[in-house]
Amino acid sequence: MKAFFASLTLVAILATRLPADSTVVFNEVMYHPLDRELELEWCELHNQMAVDMDISGWSLGEGVFFAFPEGTIIPGGGYLVVAIAPVALETETGHAGALGPYDGRLSNAGESIGLFNNNRRLMDHLDYGVGGNWPVAPDGSGLSLARSAPSPRAILQQTGRRALKWEARRERRTSPRPRRERSWPSTRPS
Repeated sequence: MKAFFASLTLVAILATRLPADSTVVFNEVMYHPLDRELELEWCELHNQMAVDMDISGWSLGEGVFFAFPEGTIIPGGGYLVVAIAPVALETETGHAGALGPYDGRLSNAGESIGLFNNNRRLMDHLDYGVGGNWPVAPDGSGLSLARSAPSPRAILQQTGRRALKWEARRERRTSPRPRRERSWPSTRPS
């Protein structure tokens, strides 16, 4: 009986530390743009499934807040950007179709961002930083912070809280979603 309770306790502890099992995850964040900082911050979500995902009623919370309106669908394998100023983002980068604006700001010193479903269940979480193992290039150089997973299967095995799973990426300049340019490891100077 003692072994049963010990096992149950271990399962409870592990369950609180496992990443969310969401099919939609944070994929890329522009938290400290090169210029026009009050207008060019954005977060990108990725639907890891081959089928469309309806995220109506879902929300971003913690560092920034945004409630996804009714009819918000991310196509299978697709991406969705939420920006602090969607019109400014389109004017500057040509990226059309971003949702927003969101409330709040992404901190240049590190932030926690949560993705919650319509029942307020945490679906994905990102705690990015600017020190330690986090890449330095996204901190004001015009590069974004992006997941470095090579495949959807690898993304499913990651948690957004681990610095080594993120890297600096070139800022997107066209729409809808261009093929990614080669990413830079965190050790390459910006």
